[in-house]
Amino acid sequence: EMLDPSGSREDGDALRQVQLSLLVTGDLGRMTDLSADGSADRLKAIYLSKFESSSEDLKHAAAYALGNAAVGSPATFIPAIVATLEEDNKKQQYLLLSALREFIKCSAKSSSDTLSSHLDNLVVPLEKHCADEEEGVRTMVAECFGSLTCLHPQTMLPKLAQLQSSHSEIAAPEGTVAEGDDKSKKNALVCWTVATSVKLAIAGKVDSTQLANHMSTFVSLLNQTELGVRIAALLLVYSATHHMPQAVSGLMQDTIVPALYEVSALKLQRTVDLGPFKHNVDDAIPLRKAALSIFSTCLESLPGSLDMASFMPVLAKALGDAEDIQLHAHQIVISMCARHASYVVNAADSFVDPLEKTLKKKTGQKTGTELERLNDWIKSALRVALTVSRVEGVMTSSQRFPEFIARVQNEEKFASKLQALEAE
Repeated sequence: EMLDPSGSREDGDALRQVQLSLLVTGDLGRMTDLSADGSADRLKAIYLSKFESSSEDLKHAAAYALGNAAVGSPATFIPAIVATLEEDNKKQQYLLLSALREFIKCSAKSSSDTLSSHLDNLVVPLEKHCADEEEGVRTMVAECFGSLTCLHPQTMLPKLAQLQSSHSEIAAPEGTVAEGDDKSKKNALVCWTVATSVKLAIAGKVDSTQLANHMSTFVSLLNQTELGVRIAALLLVYSATHHMPQAVSGLMQDTIVPALYEVSALKLQRTVDLGPFKHNVDDAIPLRKAALSIFSTCLESLPGSLDMASFMPVLAKALGDAEDIQLHAHQIVISMCARHASYVVNAADSFVDPLEKTLKKKTGQKTGTELERLNDWIKSALRVALTVSRVEGVMTSSQRFPEFIARVQNEEKFASKLQALEAE
């Protein structure tokens, strides 16, 4: 009775009762076959009706219940989920995919082979929604694909690779698809979803041997110029270097590292007209930030994949980039002082200009959080300068770095910060 969709009570207590009832029936449905006593069909109608509720809590509880109940009674609930997804109801897509994700997640923990028998039926609606304009929907599709790939890599990895290959034609010379180019737009969305799916599968510990057989296809997305696809490809590679370096080790030298060098030098600047003033935006900042994160991870997990002499100019340039990139570069330099000291000695002079530029930043009218953030930024640059200066050989063989350190130490405004850093 508490689940009766005809009920009109919308007060808090009633909603909480309905929400609890949804969750409980979902959990019961996961453990027992609700179709045995005929309640599955009625519950199916109730769950789907709750998707139209004005309460977000009820909607998500209904999605949870639908997905869980599908584990115990797949013959009733899976066709309903798939059929409703085919109706293309924009308001319900996310919730239906959420239910599908619950079903996949719970099936993975179940001893039955339910998922295998329904795999082909599930893939069809997921492929259909790969190019959805709503990122939330595509992310949910990617989560489903990622989980399915972990459970059935021998089936899903070839499917994802084929899906990517059939949507690889993307025209985006300046990083964005031209207005009216629907084919490129759709292909970019599909490739984004594929890359995100593989990233999530890697994080979910997909079979690394089977992944390696298809990794060259997925990594080729680094060569796409569309911004969304490229950042998704970079995040995929980052996930691989972090969780499964063995899956990409053979692709680093010829494919991944050259692409990272290209991205590290990329700038996509545009001017945004804000009425009384104009603002310059560099759309490539997230790409350069992701590339630097991959370099950083490679120094830990795949040090042999990097030509350190070639990497040092990239690192020096990052020291003068946007704030977030600079701060990450600071951490990398400090780490390298302990592990790759000889390269730091050779590159020390190239660090001078970007570090000095950061140290000369003026506080202006900044107050509160803004001022605190700037001071932390400057302090981080000072920490790098001091750490590099302590590397054996820097102060004796470098030409410019000793002079730079002398200037810093003679600046009265840095005295308190330097004293605090010395005490660390």
